[in-house]
Amino acid sequence: MRCKPYLPLLGLVAALVAPLAQAQTPVTQVEAWSLQKTGALGSAIYLQDRAAARATDALLASSNGTPPQGLIGWIVIPKNQGHLVRFLTGDTSNPSAAFDISVDADGRAGRVTAASDPTLPPEQRAQFNARLTAGTNLTTSDLRCAARYNAVMLDDPDSDGWLVWLLASTTESTVVPMGGHYRFHISADGKTVLKREQLSTSCLNLEKPANSVALTTSIVVAPQPLEVHVFLSLYARIPIYAVAGGKLWSVQGASITDAGAAPARR
Repeated sequence: MRCKPYLPLLGLVAALVAPLAQAQTPVTQVEAWSLQKTGALGSAIYLQDRAAARATDALLASSNGTPPQGLIGWIVIPKNQGHLVRFLTGDTSNPSAAFDISVDADGRAGRVTAASDPTLPPEQRAQFNARLTAGTNLTTSDLRCAARYNAVMLDDPDSDGWLVWLLASTTESTVVPMGGHYRFHISADGKTVLKREQLSTSCLNLEKPANSVALTTSIVVAPQPLEVHVFLSLYARIPIYAVAGGKLWSVQGASITDAGAAPARR
């Protein structure tokens, strides 16, 4: 499905209501948090994803566009008001830090430095384990929505474990991947999946024409927008209007507001 760029906003939202009303197959619902928590987590996902992207650009620029040999991934750690991105090398069962890049609060990457101590602290080992564990719990069929998935790993604010998102991504600047994302609850050591949640029922890439004022979508796995919608609004720099739980919701960055009853079905 692709967004029709010239259809009036409420008309498009109304058009999205009909398939929801006709759906017969029960849909597995995912956990939905308070709007404040959802906004905060969506913002944190965006900032970590941005830090990883900016640090990757800096690393490639320092190595003539070719990734250094032996890299097996990265982790992103909050640092001051920004993040520290650590690129890892070695075996996945025993990773070591190879390069460190600081990314400030405005998303500016600093210089690439060799890690002064390649040994990862236990919490950083667990964070990388959580990423690997989430990745190994998806099949090829699960990953059908995108050629590439980006991982974000955050401390779970409600436990001592991890929240991991595998996010469908794209290299097309005018496409916003609204569907195909997954959320995992992972144990504190990063080795056990406690819960896996599919955050949409299908793949959904929306076109964002140059004159777009908003994107629209429907949500059937939760009664409200999720943290991925906050992330996508920040990523695409555009409001998202979503029909969920019989309501129309407005997502403008971290701000999620109830915009009233969903338009009547046409």
